[in-house]
Amino acid sequence: MASGAIVVTGSAGLIGFAVASRLAQQGRAVIGTDRIQPREDGSFPSTDAELTDVHKLHAICSGEIGAIVHCGAVSGPMLGRDNPRAVIETNVAGTANLLEIARQRGVRLVFCSSTSAYGHTAVGLEPVPEDTPLAADDIYGATKASGDILTRAYVAQTGLDAAILRFSWVYGPRRRTTCVVREMIKDAQAGRATTLPYGRGFTRQYVYIDDVVGAVMAALDAEEIGPQRAFNITGGQRLEFGEIVDAVRQAVPEANITLGEGADPEDQSHGRFDISAAVRDLGWQPQVAFADGVRTYAGWLAENPV
Repeated sequence: MASGAIVVTGSAGLIGFAVASRLAQQGRAVIGTDRIQPREDGSFPSTDAELTDVHKLHAICSGEIGAIVHCGAVSGPMLGRDNPRAVIETNVAGTANLLEIARQRGVRLVFCSSTSAYGHTAVGLEPVPEDTPLAADDIYGATKASGDILTRAYVAQTGLDAAILRFSWVYGPRRRTTCVVREMIKDAQAGRATTLPYGRGFTRQYVYIDDVVGAVMAALDAEEIGPQRAFNITGGQRLEFGEIVDAVRQAVPEANITLGEGADPEDQSHGRFDISAAVRDLGWQPQVAFADGVRTYAGWLAENPV
């Protein structure tokens, strides 16, 4: 376990806040940083900083730190479409800033990457291992692939201690950005029908926020990361949209959901991601079944309309 404060970037966001809060609950020293303050009280200090402000990041990390968990980013392909350069500067240059700080301070860095870095995976490739070439076809995915490759290059060239976690679609309490599961639940709770122009025959791989936090903690506290370095982190299931709808209907029986044919034009087609490396090397595996996670998320949304 790292000694010294754990610096968590993106501490106002879904993953960063959840990680920083978990660390604080364990009584560990946490330094959160984000461009804005968290909406809720996570019992940890948070300092405003842009990931591109290298001098402020160095100041935040100037004390005794034990590790960096880099969750901060313009998160998701749905954001920043009108300003791709800003997405690149934040996600790529920001990651480079944190890698260099980690190198200089001699601490482990856990980089939160994304399965979007793969782009579309080859038809018939199942399961999809971590050595599959990264071939992102959107700006967000390309920035995550860039950070992923940069992190592994720092490991190879400088000896940096780092782990890369490639998360699939994260859902659960506090997710406020675009999420079709959230929209289905919110529509059902408001008595509205949900009609999607896609879905039948399409699959998606979700992972519950608590399982994401568990993966981060496992990577943070592993005695050694080993040669693998990059790990797929999913809920372990490749769900058809009909199954996703069934889980929402179980959680909110009044849900009225209609699906169209085919793939979501805003998403990639992925084979089932192989999570065996995370199980083997990090001792992590998902704990929350999708239906249970949807039920908990629906309960949170009922109490926290967003």
